[in-house]
Amino acid sequence: MGFVLLIGLMFSGCSTTPKQHNTDDDAWPSDLAHDAPDRREVTVVIALSSVLPGGVVGHSGIAVDRQYWDFGPQRVAKHQRLKAFNSPAGPWWDDPGQQWQADRTLAEVLDDLPGKVHPTGSLIAVVRVEVTDAQAESITAFWEDTYDRMRGGEDRYRLRGRQCANMVGWSLAEALHGDDAIGHRLPRGMRLMTPTRLYETLRDDLRHTAGPRIGQPADVSLWQLDPDGIRPWQRPVVWDTLGVPELPRTRLAFERVRYMPSGLIHK
Repeated sequence: MGFVLLIGLMFSGCSTTPKQHNTDDDAWPSDLAHDAPDRREVTVVIALSSVLPGGVVGHSGIAVDRQYWDFGPQRVAKHQRLKAFNSPAGPWWDDPGQQWQADRTLAEVLDDLPGKVHPTGSLIAVVRVEVTDAQAESITAFWEDTYDRMRGGEDRYRLRGRQCANMVGWSLAEALHGDDAIGHRLPRGMRLMTPTRLYETLRDDLRHTAGPRIGQPADVSLWQLDPDGIRPWQRPVVWDTLGVPELPRTRLAFERVRYMPSGLIHK
């Protein structure tokens, strides 16, 4: 029954005129990577996890102003997915070669993302929030310490241990709430974090802690990889009419089914 409903929403969504948006402002990456000198801003980039077999596994990274970090498994030419279970950790989008020769800015990571996210139909969330100087420096210190450990071969990537989503969540929790000191055991609440769950948590709970919008929700935008690149994702108008709830995994499954022929061809 759920699958039938999904298919119905798929075709109704395709026949729905999307809401209008400013194409100049919304071009990827456009304003997503600006660095305002008068404020400290944190940006979290999340490739949402798929619920369909063979779909995108998901990834997440974080930036303070222009400086970007992430946490991934060891890069290999074959059987990459097996490395997610237990392998030496290293940068992922930040340094795809993991040779410690690259240190990309947020703008460079976003500009390169269309070639790093797959398959077609994948959804990407960008979460932005203004923070205090002390919180920005706490996140920076967390990731500098993490990169020092990864560079020295002291940190490992494990699906049930430290991985991309819980490391991003941990660095935010430590900076914003004072949870657990750097280098201590991964907090229990972070152990089962996934990219999609991280998105849901930040969407619902993250608030600006500095600037004119203190206490207001963080800025969240959703984007989609289509055959021509990354574009703003538009919620089909019919979904509002039918009262379809905000369920990221259901939405992602819908988009993956809609793009599945193209996704399979270009996988």
